[in-house]
Amino acid sequence: MSSKVYKDKHDNIIKFNPYEKKRRYEVNGEIMNGCTSIIDPRFGKDGLVGWAKKKPIEAVEWQMSDDGYAIDEINKYTSSLKDKVKELSERDAKTGTMMHQLCEDLMHKKKIVIPKSEPLKTMFKKFKIWWGKMKYEVIHTERTFYSEELQSCGTVDLICKKNGKYGIIDFKTSKTIEYANYPVQLFAYKKMVEDSTNLKIEFLGLLNIPKDKEAPISFMSFNVDDQDYLEAFKLCLKLKEFEKQHSVKLKEWKRKLKTKKGESDAISKSTVQ
Repeated sequence: MSSKVYKDKHDNIIKFNPYEKKRRYEVNGEIMNGCTSIIDPRFGKDGLVGWAKKKPIEAVEWQMSDDGYAIDEINKYTSSLKDKVKELSERDAKTGTMMHQLCEDLMHKKKIVIPKSEPLKTMFKKFKIWWGKMKYEVIHTERTFYSEELQSCGTVDLICKKNGKYGIIDFKTSKTIEYANYPVQLFAYKKMVEDSTNLKIEFLGLLNIPKDKEAPISFMSFNVDDQDYLEAFKLCLKLKEFEKQHSVKLKEWKRKLKTKKGESDAISKSTVQ
């Protein structure tokens, strides 16, 4: 996917660079915050994911050591486990990306070759049945929006229309959609869409298409007048700014500590001489 460029109602030029890490979103040529990059670290997602991957392997190392395995045996086994964990993470990410693409193609009535492998095959079947029942009119898919007030951009899975009302639906492929950060993301999208366009969003929903073959598709709707979720996003913004300020103070503290250590070392050398 190449870069996508949009112009909003305020003539801001919004650019989405899907393969860029530092410049994923740009507004009028300036790097802009991404919605999930604001939310996820403040909800502990980044740190917890790393912790969840690391701790079981440490436990295996500990147990094998207690059972009398040699250090090279432990290293060989745990290295294999780390590779498997990485492979599973990448596979899940690819599955989610492919499922989003299949959903978009189906919504735009493109010709689709049915997936041959699981869990994608069953996931697509679930979505196709659900989509056929809902009768939504597609307005936009995978479109990027910007809010000057939030100083953030976000790429929305689906803006649709039903019974004369516009709504946003965000697609997930997780085990559950009960995480608090998901609706926070959804309400931030609502703000971005309404700030970028003349659309009034009157319904919001999370659609989960689970990878588990036995798990049903699920949909959770939200009251658009509930401001708590948008306020939570604004708090995430404040935390991000606080973390930035703390980082500056921390660097200054380390600089002073290094200077003091240098002065202390110099005094010690002078005393010895």
